[in-house]
Amino acid sequence: MQDFRQTKINGDYDIIVVGGGIAGVAAAVAAARGGAKTLLIEKTVAFGGLATIGLITWYEPLCDCHGKQMISGIPEELLKLSIKYSFDDLSDEWKNGNKPTIGSVKMYATHYSPSLFIMALDEYLQKNNVHIRLDTMATYPVMHKNHCEGVVCESKSGKEFFGAKLVIDATGDASVMYEAGVPCILGENYFSALAHGFQKEDAELYLQNGEMKSFSRWYSAGSNMRGEGQGDHKLYHGDNADEITEFMVETRKAIFNRFRDTDRNSRDIVRVPMMPTFRTIRHIVGEYQFSGDDENIVFEDSVGSCGDFRQKGKDKRPKHYHIPYRCMYNKNFDNLLACGRIVHCDREGWEITRVIPVAALTGEAAGTAAVLALRSETAVSDIDVQALQIILKKNGVLFEK
Repeated sequence: MQDFRQTKINGDYDIIVVGGGIAGVAAAVAAARGGAKTLLIEKTVAFGGLATIGLITWYEPLCDCHGKQMISGIPEELLKLSIKYSFDDLSDEWKNGNKPTIGSVKMYATHYSPSLFIMALDEYLQKNNVHIRLDTMATYPVMHKNHCEGVVCESKSGKEFFGAKLVIDATGDASVMYEAGVPCILGENYFSALAHGFQKEDAELYLQNGEMKSFSRWYSAGSNMRGEGQGDHKLYHGDNADEITEFMVETRKAIFNRFRDTDRNSRDIVRVPMMPTFRTIRHIVGEYQFSGDDENIVFEDSVGSCGDFRQKGKDKRPKHYHIPYRCMYNKNFDNLLACGRIVHCDREGWEITRVIPVAALTGEAAGTAAVLALRSETAVSDIDVQALQIILKKNGVLFEK
């Protein structure tokens, strides 16, 4: 059946970022700071993605978990923003510019309030002159051969077209790239449920002691990130509405079952996720597959360094990585870039790139590279990578070995 509704033409932008999670926020801010007229489109009514409405409210380490800082720039700005108005449990060794000695297992990581972070992100984007659109679903990119001319969206405003010179996919499931025809690979996700709540004694103690950081507890059911607790539950791809519906209903049920027979006057659940907590839905096939085997490789097209937060603990050794720019694009598509958990990687590489700090790192790189491509009037695959690295370093991005 044909769609006879009129498509409204709603503005032209230099850069459109689709997806307002942490990667998308970083990409949009980097692009806007570079002087590009930038629009950030988010399908929900809040920015932050899994880091806010997904309730994964632990900002993973900016360090290698052994005393060496690996990530800075916008990812560090966002960590500081997450706790600017919120409680935190950031180690004193990392506060106020202090750094621990090499070998320390104190992590540059923190918990935070998702609600306060949402409001801080609103302010952050507006202060950085990013045009924002919430409650807007980008349904498909408009392609001329392999060149993207903009995106069609659906919202309360109807069916709209937003034109763009360059589009960055920060959706977390590569939906823009996939619809554009970029080859993609499906992942699999554990059955994993999480909610925030409190016990009555927590609230009473909080009211008596104003210095408490937070009385909210994490309640989980199903699997952890290593698959422990998965049981007989199926694995989810997360690429269609039926699976998403099933996952949301069943994970909420798993949490509900923990509470339905307990004393209703003794506890409360204050937050449940407002999005599926899938971590590895789909990623693009780019020009390089980043791998967990790429330890200590400094790529010629590196866009920054990172560690692996799973290496925390005295019994583990630090692992250092660089993220290559080539994993963020497919050269057959001249004005599309990927960032966040959809860059090209193998399974171990996906575990490294999907977390908040590295997603923000690739977001900042994508926004910066997009501006450079527009200025030089070149395809994203043909930009001067050394010029990109100079700009990133100037903006505080670390390239540690």
